[in-house]
Amino acid sequence: MRALTVEPGRAGSAAITEIDSPVGDGEVLVEGIAIGICGTDREIAAGLYGAAPADSDRLVLGHESLGRVIAAPHGSGLGVGDLVVGIVRRPDPVPCGPCAAGAWDMCRNGRYR
Repeated sequence: MRALTVEPGRAGSAAITEIDSPVGDGEVLVEGIAIGICGTDREIAAGLYGAAPADSDRLVLGHESLGRVIAAPHGSGLGVGDLVVGIVRRPDPVPCGPCAAGAWDMCRNGRYR
């Protein structure tokens, strides 16, 4: 699959690259329809910060996304063809009010993961 990736810490390394399709039991597979590039992505692409997953030297950008479900596990509440929006933040260990309510992108204490 193609993805917008960057080598964290290296300015000018952003590129459309081929990456392995994600696989795993219990995961939802989504075909991207549109992505947005935000200020965080620009800063990562400029080499200011960021970290790649442990098994890669590149980080996928474009966390502001819209996609269509192409495969979902039984019981997930999602079906083929559903439109979904991805999220990248997870609640912190001591969640603030928004994190405790599942609104991690509205975290007030900045300790989200």
